[in-house]
Amino acid sequence: MEQVEEQPIQILIIEDDPISAESMVFTLEEFGFNIKGVAHSVETALVLLNRENFDIALVDIDLNGSRSGIEIGTMLHNMYRIPYIFITGISDKLIVAEAVKAKPAAYLQKPASPATLFACIQSAIQNYTAKQEPAFKSQPEADFFFIKNRNKLKRIDWKDVLVLTSSDNYTILTLIDKTEYYIRSSLAMTLKFQVPISLQHNFLQVNRSEVVQLSFITEIIEEEIITPLKKITITSSFMKEVKHRLKILG
Repeated sequence: MEQVEEQPIQILIIEDDPISAESMVFTLEEFGFNIKGVAHSVETALVLLNRENFDIALVDIDLNGSRSGIEIGTMLHNMYRIPYIFITGISDKLIVAEAVKAKPAAYLQKPASPATLFACIQSAIQNYTAKQEPAFKSQPEADFFFIKNRNKLKRIDWKDVLVLTSSDNYTILTLIDKTEYYIRSSLAMTLKFQVPISLQHNFLQVNRSEVVQLSFITEIIEEEIITPLKKITITSSFMKEVKHRLKILG
């Protein structure tokens, strides 16, 4: 199988509230993102942008009592050519209309749950890649995610993930095309936050370290699940849940 190790997506956070910034750093690092810079003002952000390369930025609209987040957002789009997300507690329609003109790749209302933040980043990258306008409302769950490999961001659809396997602090995603992707997230974190809530029922944990997507189960022979690529052992502690989810009698 082809094995691809994830390279962390490089993120710039532009947020004047140190507590909010620290919270985002902690959450995003748990997801395996690399917070390459944190700026509390437009001036600091420009220094970082001229010194480092970023894949995406998270921008608070209301920086230091003004709407200078919109100013830096416009520069991110026109000069630096990187996608960015407006993250704000502001709901004023006139300000939102002004923010739209700055062409963010997504818009997120505070406070945002970790799962929503993760999904919004994935949607923003997709919107920017596809040159789509973002919806300025609650972001729908993404049924895909992006993995960085070298200088490319590759889209992975959850429907193609056959099995998730725990490997220390990584999760290995095996796709139906036999490609394996290593992401910097524990299996528990991946299941809880990265697999969209609407798709979590499609995945079934069958032993301590493996989770299989139900649509790829072709047979069950005694304590083994058969899939198109591999056999997966069901351990006794998970057998009851497997029988329940697959409606196996006896």
